[in-house]
Amino acid sequence: MRILKCPIGNDKHINVYVGNDIVSNLTLPANELQADKFFVITDSQVPKTIKTSVCQVLSEVAQTHILEVPAGEESKSFSVLEKLCGSVLDLMATKSSVVVCLGGGVVGNLGGLLAALLFRGIRFFHVPTSMVAQIDSAIGQKQAINYKMGKNMFGQYYPPQFVFIDFDFLRSLPSRHIRAGLAESVKHGLCQSEAFFEQINAAAPNFDDRTIDAISLKTIELKLELMEIDPFEGKLDPQLELGHTIGHAVEIIKCGSLLHGEAIAIGMTAETKISVALGYMNPALPKRIEAVFQKIGLPTKIPADITINQIFQTLKYDNKRRATPTKFFLLEDFTRFHTDSQGKIGDLVPEETVEKVLESCY
Repeated sequence: MRILKCPIGNDKHINVYVGNDIVSNLTLPANELQADKFFVITDSQVPKTIKTSVCQVLSEVAQTHILEVPAGEESKSFSVLEKLCGSVLDLMATKSSVVVCLGGGVVGNLGGLLAALLFRGIRFFHVPTSMVAQIDSAIGQKQAINYKMGKNMFGQYYPPQFVFIDFDFLRSLPSRHIRAGLAESVKHGLCQSEAFFEQINAAAPNFDDRTIDAISLKTIELKLELMEIDPFEGKLDPQLELGHTIGHAVEIIKCGSLLHGEAIAIGMTAETKISVALGYMNPALPKRIEAVFQKIGLPTKIPADITINQIFQTLKYDNKRRATPTKFFLLEDFTRFHTDSQGKIGDLVPEETVEKVLESCY
């Protein structure tokens, strides 16, 4: 088991435990919390074997309760959050209790926000079971739920006590979920390391378990490098949100029928084409990026049942908006974003340009 360090600001770090078949080691960091109760938040998609093994280990430390929510983005809602709040109170949660997020990104966001709100904040930690959660969403401090047309509209920054990543959990995932996770790895390759991008390209399309574990670990390390620069991710939107502007819009419109990574692959493909349209990027690079996604088995085209008007309407709710319309973070080349005359990253792209590019993405 390796222990990596994730910065959370003010020169403080939390541990990120990483390894294979390390569930029994969970007692070590769990014991240090001296919890009176553990409230394990999970969903219907997490395999029973994983739920059982984690709860057995935690029950050796303190009284353990498991609360299950329906799988899918629809659970990132006020109604589900309120039900969870009521359930933990009915089970006599205290300030000494600890929330455990056992699942993918939805569970992590729900459980993290529950912990942030309960008694003005109790402790929690992540045990992510999906690839996207292990390499991305569980690494950081963002906790949020969705609302109507927008993703992550209500939330706050609230750090876990630690993150516990067992790559063996990935063995239970359908191949579709592994491919979706690889979209985030490709993103980090584009933003931080062309060599890593090519490593993924060389391995595709037949990824064995050992390769997936190596790619996952490298992605985590790359994200932690960014977190060292800015633990709250506010200055890191370009690197962490590449493809997420269009991608989140597509994901919301499809109401959960597209996985997050699938939507982000579509978003990255579309947004690199916007960069070409503005003269920032060589046209050959989007073709390389799209080819890698297709080789992995990820979608690159906007689903035919989504209209451009729907995308524009959804962009109005983009959670990165400030007083101005939504900005696009556009690459010029590997690891290099386009900047304005003040050296800032982020372009206000004319609507007609976005529309023309989107028309070519079907």
